[in-house]
Amino acid sequence: MFGTFIVFLGAYLVEKPRQGQDTMIRQIIQFLAMLPLAVPGLVLGLSYLFFINSPSNPFGFLYGTVAILAISTVTHYYTPTHLMAVTALKQMDREFEAVSASLKVPLTKSFWRITVPVCMPAILDISIYLFLNAMTTVSAIIFIYGPMSEVASIATIHMDEAGETASAAAMGMLIVYACLIVRILHGFISNKILNRLQEWRHR
Repeated sequence: MFGTFIVFLGAYLVEKPRQGQDTMIRQIIQFLAMLPLAVPGLVLGLSYLFFINSPSNPFGFLYGTVAILAISTVTHYYTPTHLMAVTALKQMDREFEAVSASLKVPLTKSFWRITVPVCMPAILDISIYLFLNAMTTVSAIIFIYGPMSEVASIATIHMDEAGETASAAAMGMLIVYACLIVRILHGFISNKILNRLQEWRHR
């Protein structure tokens, strides 16, 4: 949920506000959103390792926690999800915000009542994309996990390196089954949500 919200909010800030004074800010956000696509996962993991382990870094307490794994994974897969969100926002009429402003409706209210329901299919796709990749990623988190935050994909690699091939294969299949179950549940819940929020598409 955290990653999905950050991605969609970033895409909204890039695509929707169109005042002249915020052009530079939108370009900076767009540049930062495209940057992870050019950074390999191993480089990203090493960057987090050096950053977190710096003695002068006030965020050093994050090292070895699940929080840094989540931040790293969202950053690693930010670009594809950002493009998904931008594409969904581009399909909306640009006049929604102008009409809301003319009716003196707060921007936050139009965001939650109009933009989010219309873009809900893309938001749900972003959430499952991030989850499935987080379950299988290795490169970006291999350097920053801790004893209490070892994920299944890393455990599989360690089992294989220790010569426990059967156990590693079993763990790999458990990851596959977990992803399959979550994907089925996600599809079921998505249908329920979309049927409720997007009845207007079937009229």
